Amino acid sequence: MTRAAKTRMVGCRRCSGLTFFELMVVMVVVAILAAIAVSPPMRGMMARQQVEGMQAELLTDLRLARSEALQRSGDSMSVAVTFGANADVSCYTIHVVTPGVVCDCTRAPGDVCLPAAPGQELKSMHYPRAAGFSVAASSPSVVFAPPKGLASPDGLVIEVQGTLSGHLRTSLSALGVPRVCSPDGSIRGVASC
Repeated sequence: MTRAAKTRMVGCRRCSGLTFFELMVVMVVVAILAAIAVSPPMRGMMARQQVEGMQAELLTDLRLARSEALQRSGDSMSVAVTFGANADVSCYTIHVVTPGVVCDCTRAPGDVCLPAAPGQELKSMHYPRAAGFSVAASSPSVVFAPPKGLASPDGLVIEVQGTLSGHLRTSLSALGVPRVCSPDGSIRGVASC
């Protein structure tokens, strides 16, 4: 082996690992990031963002239910959003209103409406209580009736909140128009109520 080849091999071995100093710098950076992630202000911010995400999904689903009712105006079928909760989850389901069919969102998706009928259950959302978030309404359900998609009951109030931080309230008018506010003022950019 030539002298140049030996020098390259020795130089290559020195480049292949981390020095003790580099390893310590990486460990300090990881420790700082971990401390920031578990700090109360960071957890509160993450909880508020989760509540905002749940609220956005709820508003989209209310619009979906109203839209489905408008599309079904030819067959005069109403669409409802039914809310529920038990010790494990808080939830809601969007479903077609059919006489004799009972929809309970605390059941597993696909088995929410019994006796089951094709196309009955349109969408279900479950929020595990262990995660620290819940959705609850002032009435067990809101029904959107064709042909105009009017909501009943008028003035339904839906609360989305996290146990750690974040609280949003949605009031639904008879026209199906939602108004969102924050009872505790915890969500920036949302009016207090």
